[in-house]
Amino acid sequence: MAEDRRLVETHGCIVCGRLHSLLVVYSPHQALIGCAVTSPGGHRVFDPDRPLVACDAHPAAAIEAAYLRYQMAAGQEEADEDE
Repeated sequence: MAEDRRLVETHGCIVCGRLHSLLVVYSPHQALIGCAVTSPGGHRVFDPDRPLVACDAHPAAAIEAAYLRYQMAAGQEEADEDE
């Protein structure tokens, strides 16, 4: 039986790009199980498919707007792959 993979990854804030460290857990089939921000000043932005992070200093409205931009960009990439 394969075990879950635990990795320390570096991700940029979805608003400003500041780097944060995350502990990320993937299933044996590469599905995201969960993650936690391990560096100070950041928190997880929930996305079921990818670990995302934002700085604590950003207002909720800025984080929501950045997440919507991320979703639109991800949707555009999927549409480009389908063509």
